[in-house]
Amino acid sequence: MVLKQARQFQQELSGASSVLIGTHLNPDGDALGSALAMSHYLSDQGIRNEVLCHHVPPYNLEFLPGVSRIRQAPTGKDFELAIVLDLDSLERLGSAEQYFTNVPRMVVIDHHVPHEAPGDLRIVDTDSPATALILSRLLFEMEGDVTPDIATCLLTGIVTDTGSFRFRNTTPEALSVSARLLELGGNINLVSEEIYQRKPLASVRLLGFLLERMQLECDGRICYGMLTFEDFQTTNAQDEDTEGFVNELLSINTVQISALFSESKRGRVRVSLRSRSDYDVAAVAREVGGGGHRNAAGCSFEAGLEEAREILIPRLRDCLESC
Repeated sequence: MVLKQARQFQQELSGASSVLIGTHLNPDGDALGSALAMSHYLSDQGIRNEVLCHHVPPYNLEFLPGVSRIRQAPTGKDFELAIVLDLDSLERLGSAEQYFTNVPRMVVIDHHVPHEAPGDLRIVDTDSPATALILSRLLFEMEGDVTPDIATCLLTGIVTDTGSFRFRNTTPEALSVSARLLELGGNINLVSEEIYQRKPLASVRLLGFLLERMQLECDGRICYGMLTFEDFQTTNAQDEDTEGFVNELLSINTVQISALFSESKRGRVRVSLRSRSDYDVAAVAREVGGGGHRNAAGCSFEAGLEEAREILIPRLRDCLESC
């Protein structure tokens, strides 16, 4: 299967002299790592390309090689191929979606359960812990030249989506591919330090508000916390400064499901969900228009914090009782 997909992918690349690369809004390490790895590879092949993302890179991913390539709108036009990475629905391209609609061919590389099935070639593996791992397979099978910059970008995707190899989605392949990327010059020390060991002061202060006001339900098996618009204003924090907060709530030994409600913009609430074991928080997120993976998902509401809480917490209780 991998060999067939690699051949099909290589055929798509060989027929294109210009490529538009896209990934999802509010990008994480897998999204930007995969997109930039793809961009570096195409540039090394002499193929003109641009990388689009609705949002600018968060502070903890500004170390990625080639991060300055990421734009919100293309500078060129008449792209022959689109490559969309790490998203289950084209609407998650956000404002960048408009630039992909007229590209004649599209390849989708992803590891989410799809909401829709766009793309002339779809390389989707929902069992893979990261899109970057799927892209690594393809490049290895194609015997492509994986440079240290490409290896670092791919490592970023694998490391972040496995929680630095701590999450239950960590597979033997994730470890073996990461080892190969290290051999090829990937800088895992840089990735780990920038992602997990460097935070702005505003982020630390915001975390203090969250931990002080967190709530436990269902005999301590659900933990949730809410960050108000005023909290963000007081600490001078941005939405990206909440990275990893929901995992802090899940780290409590009794907690099976955690939820972080963030109102970084007045009247708009983003919710991050995490779970242990077989508790499917992605199913809960999909009920309210979100999505993700079984143990890591998210959604958003055009509403206040209390309204969002009243909608979601009962569903999380039902999720807890379903297993």
